Amino acid sequence: MSVTENASKIYIYIIILAVAFVAAYGFTFDSKQALLGDNASYYSLGKALAQGEGYVNISRITKSPNNHYPPGYPAIISTVLIFTDSIVAVKLLNGLLFGLSIGLIYLLVFRLTESRASAFVISLMAILNSHLLFYSSLMMSEVPFMFFSLLSIYFYTKIDIEKAFWRDKYLIGAILTMIIAYYIRSLGIALLAGFFLHWLFKKGWKYMAISLTAFVLAALPWFLRGQKLGGGSYMKQLQMINPYNPGLGQADMGDFMDRMINNFTRYFTREIPDTIFTFSPKYNTPLTGSDWFIGLLILVLIGFGIYKLKSYRLLIAGYLLGTLAILMIWPDVWIGVRFIVPIIPLFLMAFVNGFVQLIKVIRKNISAPVYYAPLVILLFTFGAVKTLHDSAKADYPPAWKRYFEVATWLKTNGHTNAVVSCGKPSLFYTYSGSYTMRYKFTRDAEDLIANLEQNKVDYVVIDQVYGNTFQYLLPAVRQHPERFQQVLHLKNPDTFLLKFKR
Repeated sequence: MSVTENASKIYIYIIILAVAFVAAYGFTFDSKQALLGDNASYYSLGKALAQGEGYVNISRITKSPNNHYPPGYPAIISTVLIFTDSIVAVKLLNGLLFGLSIGLIYLLVFRLTESRASAFVISLMAILNSHLLFYSSLMMSEVPFMFFSLLSIYFYTKIDIEKAFWRDKYLIGAILTMIIAYYIRSLGIALLAGFFLHWLFKKGWKYMAISLTAFVLAALPWFLRGQKLGGGSYMKQLQMINPYNPGLGQADMGDFMDRMINNFTRYFTREIPDTIFTFSPKYNTPLTGSDWFIGLLILVLIGFGIYKLKSYRLLIAGYLLGTLAILMIWPDVWIGVRFIVPIIPLFLMAFVNGFVQLIKVIRKNISAPVYYAPLVILLFTFGAVKTLHDSAKADYPPAWKRYFEVATWLKTNGHTNAVVSCGKPSLFYTYSGSYTMRYKFTRDAEDLIANLEQNKVDYVVIDQVYGNTFQYLLPAVRQHPERFQQVLHLKNPDTFLLKFKR
């Protein structure tokens, strides 16, 4: 193929990918705030930074320091919130990072496989992957983490060991973006595992020492801050049997063994296959022999695809194995592909390369259509993409709609300095702008009322989105009706804003 023909093909690939991205992202973009506490917490932390109040829980009247979420993603979205409070603007920033990630995927795959056809196919599969599309329009850290981790890997592949390390902009870039990725999600430490594995076999002791030293020095401030505030919350969750039920106590060795078996089984048979085919597995159904067979086949192709990479196979293997090793000991109550969303592009690359290389083993000379054959997988993904579109265009469920209407009423009527006790405080805050807190989980009405007084609560919300409202708050209100005055009543379903008389 001539240089002109090759350049023409590249332009065609770029045009197709650009059109596909705009179409897919526009088709599935959801302007609503996701009904996830994490995305609202990221928003409030970003707002605190944008307003110059520091890394604090701005939605609480105490404005206590936050010690749960790494500050990287809130710092990123604060750059938007300086200019506007728009949730949509923050979501579009994630969309921009997703688009830039597609460009990185193309460059990285071409560098690792030396095949522009594979780079195009894998980039197109990433664009139409329903998991990546879903997280690209959320105020969540998965897509920003994916962008910086891919950028770090790409920089790493450009390192020139012939240069003095302090003059190699790619080495500096790889380390800086690794650190940024770590500050977005703690799983970023797995990038260091990839670096180490590659340098271990290359005997790059100097580069290992440089990477480790830079990482430790950069991570130390966040670690020390966490220790000062009582220890990292992620480590505390890791040590619990069930973070949603602390009463079960701390996990012992037997619990960790059960957790690793459960996590391995789930990722192997359901979640890794779901990243490729997006078939939305049903976790309440028993595993079958076909689940194990498909999982084994996919893992074999992924492993073979990594092994047959033209270069940097140890870097990719180390990063993926480091990520999965951490996830094997993570509490198994958290199911779904969320934790492996940032490595979906690498799974896609390895799977497609494994398929192509397997055909090459069978037939030494393969034709161009073989490189495009994996696009058949897209037939499995269209249903999931259509479901995303339908969900994006649908309104909130009625109970959530009323919940947010109560919050909006408070903001519209100038009650942003009020303290509101409700079931989902972080989500409520994004619409009310008021201070929020959760009521105490106790069936002792006197104890719950005393806690409201202690926290100087002005209003409580009786909603139908959170079961604990009926279990704890509503009984206390009914036992002490004289302490509450109805301010707002919305119907279908009944949702109340009550003034608490201190």
